[in-house]
Amino acid sequence: MMKLHGFMVGSIVLMVTAGAAFGQETASSAMVTDRPGLLFSSLTVGRGVLLAELGVPSVSLNEISDVKFRTTSLVALLRYGVSANVELRLGSLYSQSRIDFGPGDLTDSGFGDVEVGAKWHVLDNAGSRPSFALIPSVMLPTGDDGFSAEDPVYQLNAMSEWTLSNGCGIGALAGVLNGPAGNDDRYFQETFGLSAGRSLPSPAWSAYGEVVYVVTDLDGAENSSFLGGGIKLLMSNDFQLDLSFDRGLTDASTDWLLGFGASVRF
Repeated sequence: MMKLHGFMVGSIVLMVTAGAAFGQETASSAMVTDRPGLLFSSLTVGRGVLLAELGVPSVSLNEISDVKFRTTSLVALLRYGVSANVELRLGSLYSQSRIDFGPGDLTDSGFGDVEVGAKWHVLDNAGSRPSFALIPSVMLPTGDDGFSAEDPVYQLNAMSEWTLSNGCGIGALAGVLNGPAGNDDRYFQETFGLSAGRSLPSPAWSAYGEVVYVVTDLDGAENSSFLGGGIKLLMSNDFQLDLSFDRGLTDASTDWLLGFGASVRF
């Protein structure tokens, strides 16, 4: 259970490095981050641009039958633009998990798996046509014992965004994941999300809300859903701070996903 719990929390925390970027038309003029939140931006960073997105920290809180789970992670995602519409992505995390069960507790820490991927910005937003991107990735089993899937995990996400008037925007995510289920078996997981955001009266601030539903056929696991939101503060054209939260809506969902982060563009 420690091994499964550590990997699944790590996968969720890596998702928290993603988030929609509303009201930004080009990747070359404005910094477009994939954090915070459980969705992504449909835009790439721009050719020759390196963007570092850091979660410092991301926290997962859950309680099941008076047993409390807490995972605190330092998350890193590097994005590099190889062309105007294609970027390469490299991410991982370091986590500490704590389980409290009445008179005792267990604490473990370690590095999670490395995620290697890309983003292809396929379409620009034009009228009713959304800005659209495909984001394939694979999580390589490089993590420490208890924080690794021990076999590759394959993911494909599709992200659509529509920029509306007055700095508002909406986004939609559909994703599929294929991961190891033990005994050479594999399982599938589907993720569906909707988000809405807008810039605030001060142009440096923006806020968003999101709802996400996760469907899985992993034995012993149930479908989960989350509702949350966050804020972003653009300190300069190349530096952003963010704060986010997501609340699990069902008994099978992690109770809380909390995150504070910083993004730097080079």
